[in-house]
Amino acid sequence: MTSRVARAGLARRTAAVLVASFLGSPAPARAQNLLNSDEKPPSSSSTAAPSGQGKNQLTLVPAAGGSTDIGVAIGYFAALTRNQKGFVPYVWNIESAGLVSFGIKNGSVLLPYIDVYGKLTVPRLLGGPLELEIRPSFTDEQALYYYGLGDASSASPPLGQSTTYFQYARTHPSLLADIRFKLIDHLGAITGLRYTGSWLDVPAGSRLAQDIQSGSPEVRGLIGPTSPSLVALFLYGLQVDTRDSEVTPHSGTFDEAEIKWSPGGNETVPFRYGEASLNLRGYLPLSTRLTLAGRMVGDVLFGHPPLAELPRFEDTYFGGDVRGVPAQRYYGKVKIIGNVEARMNVLDFHALSKPMSIGFEAFFDGGRVWADTSPHPELDGSGIGLKYGVGGGVRLTSGTAFVLRADLAWSPDATPIGAYVTAGEMF
Repeated sequence: MTSRVARAGLARRTAAVLVASFLGSPAPARAQNLLNSDEKPPSSSSTAAPSGQGKNQLTLVPAAGGSTDIGVAIGYFAALTRNQKGFVPYVWNIESAGLVSFGIKNGSVLLPYIDVYGKLTVPRLLGGPLELEIRPSFTDEQALYYYGLGDASSASPPLGQSTTYFQYARTHPSLLADIRFKLIDHLGAITGLRYTGSWLDVPAGSRLAQDIQSGSPEVRGLIGPTSPSLVALFLYGLQVDTRDSEVTPHSGTFDEAEIKWSPGGNETVPFRYGEASLNLRGYLPLSTRLTLAGRMVGDVLFGHPPLAELPRFEDTYFGGDVRGVPAQRYYGKVKIIGNVEARMNVLDFHALSKPMSIGFEAFFDGGRVWADTSPHPELDGSGIGLKYGVGGGVRLTSGTAFVLRADLAWSPDATPIGAYVTAGEMF
C-alpha cells in the first residue's frame, strides 16, 4: 500500500529529513505487495511457528527539517516491530513520528507547526490476505495560507500588507482505519474510515476573514462554515498493482480509484460531501538504469466540503504534487495533476552492511484547479491556466525499503525556488 503517511509533508516548501536508515537501526520494511502473485503470503504452517522464535525490534532515530514559513523543525521516528520466522515482512509494526518547528517573532518563541502520529500495521490480518492500518494523528498548523478561490487567485497582498494577510491557522486531530484485501491477482479493494476534528483560527482583516464576511455568494458558499466541526469520511476504493517494486518501481502500473463520502448534515458534523479520485501511475524501463515514470490524477469534490479540503489531494496539497508551487497556493473543488519523471540510477555500493544506490532525475509537473464543478471564470480565468514546475533531484536508496529524495523545482509561482527533501518517491 502506498504510504499516505510518507506523503503527508510540512505545511509549505518544507525540507524534512528522516535519517532512520543511515544510523545502523533501519526502519521496518514495507509490507509485501498483497496484490501480486509472485509475492506469496505465509503458508498456513508458518503461522504456527514454534514459540521462542518471535523477536521485537525497536527503532528510535531523530528527524530534522524546516521551511521559510515554519522555521527550524526537529522530531523523531520510532518503531516497534514484531518479527517471527514465517511471517514476511513482520507480524505487526507500531510506528510513531513527530515534528515540531520553532520560530522567533518580536522576541517570542513560536511553534508554527506540530505534527505527531502513531500507526499500527498488520500485513496479514487473521493469517489471510488482509492488511490492516490504524493511524491516529494530531496536527497544529499556525502558518497556513489562503489566497482566494480558483485558478486565477492572486498572491499579491494589498498595498501596505505583508504575506501575513493571507495566513490563518488550523488544528486537526484525526483517526484513520483502513483494510485492504485482494480480490484477484493484481486487483485489490480498500475500505476505511477517517474521523477528523477541525478548529480554524481566522485573523480579523485577513484575506480569508474578508471573503467570509463580504465575498460573493459563490465564494461564501464554497468556503462554508468555519466554526469547530467534525468530519466522518467513509472510503471505498479499488487498486490495480503490477509494479516490480513498491519502493523503487521500474516497470508496471499502480492505479487507484476511490470514492469518499461524508454523510454530515447536522450541527456537529455539518459537511455533507463526497470526493471521487482517479490516480494512474506507470513505469517504463528505458534501460537497466533508466526509468520513465508518469502519473495522471483527477480529483473532484462534490456537495459541501470543508475549506481545508479545497487545496488538498489525498493527504498532501496541490502544491506538493506540482513541485515549485507553494502548498496552499490554489483552492478548488476540481483538480487535475500530471507528472513525468526520468529516473536514472548511476551508482550502486554497500555501506552500513546494506546495499545502497545513488540516482538522479529530471521532472515536469503540471496541474490546474477549478473553484467549483460549475463554471466561474471570475475565479478561474478563461485560459488554459496551467500551473507547472520543472526541476531535478537526487535519490539515495538504502536497502530495499528506504529512499531519501531531494528535489529542486522552478515555477512561475515559486519564490524563487521550491526545495523538497523527504522520504520516499513522489509516486
